[in-house]
Amino acid sequence: MEDQTQKATIGKLAMRYGLLIAGISIVLSIVFRIVNPLMQFTNIWVQLFSAAVGIALLVIFGMEIRKNIGGYWSFGTAFKALMTMSVFIILITILYSFILFKFVDPDMPTKINDASEAVMTERLAKMGMDQDKIDEIAKTFHNGEFKAKLEPTLKNEAVAVCFSLLFYVVINLIVAACIKKNRPISIDDAIDPSV
Repeated sequence: MEDQTQKATIGKLAMRYGLLIAGISIVLSIVFRIVNPLMQFTNIWVQLFSAAVGIALLVIFGMEIRKNIGGYWSFGTAFKALMTMSVFIILITILYSFILFKFVDPDMPTKINDASEAVMTERLAKMGMDQDKIDEIAKTFHNGEFKAKLEPTLKNEAVAVCFSLLFYVVINLIVAACIKKNRPISIDDAIDPSV
């Protein structure tokens, strides 16, 4: 019975913290959008900062859940809780992006396409790459291939969910290994193997 109560507590807290992290991610996105609507799509430092904040919050809230259930949990339990949080983060943030790209700013894919091309071209030119090679690489921006991947379609959203899940599986395996904490084995546990 205690195990069921603990699972329910973990599920409830993981859902709550997943929604909280998703909310924080959306607020960050809105702040970046106010500063510069394309910043979070073209600036690698902003993308790394956002990822670091998300991972830090997973660690912090994962440890908070562990504390709430008595201070101990296995790797498997930690991983399940982190994945529960991640599923809520993925669904909410992808829904936000879909609404932003579909209804709030439908021209966003075109803007990101053009800005990404400009940033990439500038970086490659600074690296001394030949203009013909730069033009060859930039074809994906001109033929609509890159822009098509940004459009708010069911296929693109499904791909985003899959890649996000893969990203979070890898991150959560690492985080779960770091925040797991096994209960110390007492003399009573050694005597009574059923404990």
